[in-house]
Amino acid sequence: MHPKNPMAEPKWNVLGGLVFAAAILAIVVLQVVDGSKAAVSLSLMTILLAGFAAGWRFHNRGFDALGLFSAAFALYDGLMLLRLTLVGSEKNLAYPTTFSTETYADAGVLIVLAAATILATAFLWEAVVAPQFDRARAGSRTVSAIRAGGAPGWFWAGFLSFAAGLIMFFAEYAQLGGYLATLAMDRGERFAAANDPSLLSYPYGAFLVPGLAAMFLGAYAAGPRWQRVAACSCAAAWFGLVILQGDRRPLLQAAFAIVAVLSVVRPALLKVKMSTWILLCLGYLFFSTFGNVRSQIASVASGRASAAEALAEASDEWSEEWLEPENTEFAGPFFSLLSATSGNGQLLYGKSYYDSFLFVVPKAFYPGQKPELLTHQFDEQVHEGGGTVYGWGYNPVAEAFQNFGVAGVVLAFVLWTLFFLALGCLKRLGPWGVLVFAVLLSEAVNANRIDFRVVYCESVYLIFGVTAVVGGSRLLASQVLGHVRPGGFGS
Repeated sequence: MHPKNPMAEPKWNVLGGLVFAAAILAIVVLQVVDGSKAAVSLSLMTILLAGFAAGWRFHNRGFDALGLFSAAFALYDGLMLLRLTLVGSEKNLAYPTTFSTETYADAGVLIVLAAATILATAFLWEAVVAPQFDRARAGSRTVSAIRAGGAPGWFWAGFLSFAAGLIMFFAEYAQLGGYLATLAMDRGERFAAANDPSLLSYPYGAFLVPGLAAMFLGAYAAGPRWQRVAACSCAAAWFGLVILQGDRRPLLQAAFAIVAVLSVVRPALLKVKMSTWILLCLGYLFFSTFGNVRSQIASVASGRASAAEALAEASDEWSEEWLEPENTEFAGPFFSLLSATSGNGQLLYGKSYYDSFLFVVPKAFYPGQKPELLTHQFDEQVHEGGGTVYGWGYNPVAEAFQNFGVAGVVLAFVLWTLFFLALGCLKRLGPWGVLVFAVLLSEAVNANRIDFRVVYCESVYLIFGVTAVVGGSRLLASQVLGHVRPGGFGS
């Protein structure tokens, strides 16, 4: 029996029409009331369009890649524009310049166009492509079949991949004096040292994240309790290692991969409750606060301060402004869009995209010097004074606009939407599809905050890691564990 196509339900067509009508009505009303508030109306329209796309996808497809991409877009773009237009003029923001009302409005037009493109492309996909895909996948393995066949190869292949990644992680920092020694470094200093061309760069993330995902897949789909405990312990160890370095992104990347696996094999564990929303709020509070106090880790590790002194200093410096979106990591990428729309630079005509395809080649084998990232150019533009240049992130709307103008925004977001729609379909195609879906899910957030090249390179490396895990699981199941069942993990 084929699953019901959610777009076949008239209520979704009605809701979609209502969303568009409400968005248009909101912008018209606000423009009539006060034309100077164009950016406010455009930000609300973005939140409405992207928010509806996210809610619709989550409601019908569960933990969905496009739903996450749309939700992140609403936050990184719609919410940020709203906050900056309402309170930006009253505060001293981190960005070392100010923007005109016209610039905010121009940026608003572009993000509304992007949000509308996401929703329109998703509607067309569900109306045209999804029914064909659902019929074509009639013979594919379902989660129940995977669990019934559960070969132990997945857990052990994942563990070996995780262990290999961990060895690479420590080997990379051994070049800087060891992991513990790097904790005493300022984050910017550590990043600058790690990017020294004379040092080897180990792709530890390409093995760690797929390894964790495979461990959770094997343990929670068909494994005994001790495997679940082992998988959770490995995840906790990795979280501890990166949080001590002051890094949030590797932690969230692994967490998204784990949650993605559980959303397929144990969906009941992720049922949305009031506690889920409380946990999300607490997570935002923690990560926003952590971003402002993580510099204290280097002070404690270097002996410049005791743990008690660091906590006392963080407590004294505490400010509620730490929790405001314009003072968190949401702001940096959006500033890149404001900068792009306020300038008159020449179009790149796809250069930042096509330059990316060979960027995955290791430095030692790359023909010449690698092109500079758009985000690095923006970081240097923002940076003031001496010292380390810190990353600000980069907005996908800004990159598309800088390459092809307004038309580029539509084209880029059609492609982004199709990519995440296809990614969401993979989780229904057996264990390899679940793993690819899991390890790439974090890119639904990353694509809203960093440039295309970083997302592309990470995706290539992670898919390579999944390929290694899949091959390892088959080898272990057939040659070592002697446990292969038709339709199971190892087949």
